[in-house]
Amino acid sequence: MVANPCEGALVLLFCHRQSKHKDIATMLVKKKTITTCLMMTSLLFAPMVMANPDQALINQYNLAVEGETALVDHVYGQLNALIEREGAKPLSLVYLGSTQTLQGRDAFLPWNKMKLTEQGLATISKGLGMLDTLPPSLNEQQRIQGLPEGYLARAMAAATFTSLPDMFNHFERGYELYLELLAEPDFQAQPFAATSWVYRYAIQAALRAQDVPQAKTWLDMMENQDRDNLDTRSASAQIDAQG
Repeated sequence: MVANPCEGALVLLFCHRQSKHKDIATMLVKKKTITTCLMMTSLLFAPMVMANPDQALINQYNLAVEGETALVDHVYGQLNALIEREGAKPLSLVYLGSTQTLQGRDAFLPWNKMKLTEQGLATISKGLGMLDTLPPSLNEQQRIQGLPEGYLARAMAAATFTSLPDMFNHFERGYELYLELLAEPDFQAQPFAATSWVYRYAIQAALRAQDVPQAKTWLDMMENQDRDNLDTRSASAQIDAQG
């Protein structure tokens, strides 16, 4: 039987097309593999994205400070979960440590009060020790509560340290944080609506330290910014009450 040359040509054409399709498929697989490897490599070497507490969590913390004791453990759990999930930042550690001191405040047994408060102080100190990991430029830092995150971390640490009883030996350190922070021109240049509470707490600390001249200096700075601000009025009343 004589082979049909057309059939042979069709077979060759079919084989050629099959081979061509196979080559294309192989190329696509290789391209997909390379793309996947590149994506995995970029994820491997990408910097870890770490998050600060959001406004909702900060609001809950503020309520806990004001006496909503039922929120203290909840805020602690949320901050812990945030740090475990997204990594520690100075501000998140300062808030966590401050929340631990609230747990100490609310604890019933004296030794638990001591233990929890001291743990909180250590956590805050760890956060302050990480301040140099933040971008040097304030414009590159995340702005929270109207302040660059580094300034807010220092202000929160100072507020916590100076609010504790003398037995914990952190008042002087907190007061020194205020003296350093409020002397910085860049801090003084921040919006007063965001810094007024820091001045008010600093004045409270100055009065506790019996440093009335410093308290009056800070009050003058507040009044130059906004005499009618509620924090300014409160600070003025505290100084007047001190005599």
